[in-house]
Amino acid sequence: MPPLSDYERDVSTDQHRRLSFGSVAEQYDRVRPSYPAELIDTVIDYAHAQPGDPILDVGAGTGRATLLFAERGYGLTAIEPDSEMAAVASKRAATAGLTIELLTVDFEQAQLPEHGFQVLISATAWHWVTPAKRNALAARVLRPGGALAPFWNRPQWGENPLREQFDRIYRAVEEEFAAAPGGVMSPFGAPPQLRNAAEWYEQEFAGNPDFTDIDARSYLWHQRYTTDEYLGLLGTHSDHIMLPDGPRERLFTAIRSVIDEAGGSFELTYQTLLCLARRRAT
Repeated sequence: MPPLSDYERDVSTDQHRRLSFGSVAEQYDRVRPSYPAELIDTVIDYAHAQPGDPILDVGAGTGRATLLFAERGYGLTAIEPDSEMAAVASKRAATAGLTIELLTVDFEQAQLPEHGFQVLISATAWHWVTPAKRNALAARVLRPGGALAPFWNRPQWGENPLREQFDRIYRAVEEEFAAAPGGVMSPFGAPPQLRNAAEWYEQEFAGNPDFTDIDARSYLWHQRYTTDEYLGLLGTHSDHIMLPDGPRERLFTAIRSVIDEAGGSFELTYQTLLCLARRRAT
């Protein structure tokens, strides 16, 4: 059976996994990839946002996307339920001389002004919000005409020369993963993702009267990783964090060997998928 996409399974109910990132907060901030500048431009243009407009970041993590918008002059409110991740975001903002409002709470419980934001962004985090509630919550906090704009970074394994070797390594420990198998860093088990505006509409907005102008954009880019950099990246993904010590060590040792034998580094292709929806004017 193929793995379920993040829109077909409700990962928001796994509290342990949702809050596993705080244990590696500094590492997460150091090694997780950023987002294309073109994506930021697209969100701003789509939302007709003006400098100073309020933007809500749901699942802000260590603030990687938060600060990309804040440094352009927008007023950022960041929601991050993990206190250790939020502490890193706060420190990064202070170091950059940027002011953000940081709320350490789940989006589902946050006390936010009705129609208080021009844009709601969520960087590789929207799937952690309760599926049955997230769009209604977004509709409540967005201004009429405002934009919902979640986006995700996903590795693209299809043409990667190390894919087959990584496949064999992950298959050897598949049954020992503490979280559901099929994480994005596992080439054979990576769950499918939304691909276009039609799928975004069908999965999220069919019959929903609150949003219109459904759209989606994607951006392909590449990043080269040394062996240690890539293992550091793996160590920030929730399914790897939760993997028991024994299989985790076997997994990482085998992956180290493959990358070292390939010359000590390899290039990974990413797709950043941006989904867009406009709050219907009332």
